[in-house]
Amino acid sequence: MMQAKPDSLVILTIDAGGTSVRFRLQQGTSLLCDDWSVPAQTDGFPPEIQCGSTFPDIIVAGITKVSRPGVVDAWNTAFAAQYPGVPSIIVPDYELAAAAALDTPNAVMLLAGTGSLACAYDGQLLVRVGGRGWEYGDEGSGAFITTEVVRRCIRALDGMLPMSPLLQSTIDLSRTSDAGEFAAWAREQAIAQGRGFLVPHVSSEAVKNNSEAINLFHGAGGWLARLAYTVHRRTKGMTDVINICAVGGLWDAGPYLQDATVRALKKWFEVVEYSRNEESNLGGGIRLALGVEENAR
Repeated sequence: MMQAKPDSLVILTIDAGGTSVRFRLQQGTSLLCDDWSVPAQTDGFPPEIQCGSTFPDIIVAGITKVSRPGVVDAWNTAFAAQYPGVPSIIVPDYELAAAAALDTPNAVMLLAGTGSLACAYDGQLLVRVGGRGWEYGDEGSGAFITTEVVRRCIRALDGMLPMSPLLQSTIDLSRTSDAGEFAAWAREQAIAQGRGFLVPHVSSEAVKNNSEAINLFHGAGGWLARLAYTVHRRTKGMTDVINICAVGGLWDAGPYLQDATVRALKKWFEVVEYSRNEESNLGGGIRLALGVEENAR
């Protein structure tokens, strides 16, 4: 049982997403230093953990790919080596985001970053819809958009699709016109930059009024709306109002994604309330840590 008072706990919070791993060291609600980050490992395993200046009383980590074999064990091993004896809480990264974002009972968190999912509280239970990894899920995410563009480029290079301005500009980034070399380049970029590496390019093309780029965001918005609709129906029932709390870096891509998502939701709801959560997911760490402290008393 932790003996420290909640307002004196030194908490190390880690938000390990698909692209970067972010760290926050705080005592109570006061930051002890600036947040810092390092690139994420593509397999979900921990990078080298950089120490802050103060030893934590508890570690709270929201980690992507926690269901994959060896990931949780690897993080626990890293914590034990770096902070021996310090208790840790490991949850999926979306639970950390939800703890930061869902401060009203009727809200639905709609996460769109490298991956995607929607979640909402049904009483005390956090219900999740979507995600499931870039191979089979993450509908509407940065990985989803990037994978679709890469597929179209390969098909165009193989002669299965006509070459379009968006595809040509994407292929130009690789400096090759060979389908196999392009595929190898895309794999390398996904490892180096994350599976949503083409989102900034598609976004810049959308700003230039490229219809294919805009339509990609529209399609992504439709999928994200479906995720939010499903979790809302599962947790709130048949109501006419949905309150979306948007989380994740994909919402920074421009207005096309937000507009498409809200427009799709209006097919099912009379009122769509949309807000962007400006607090870092790291803000959920203190709520999770203090919840454990309270339960331990």
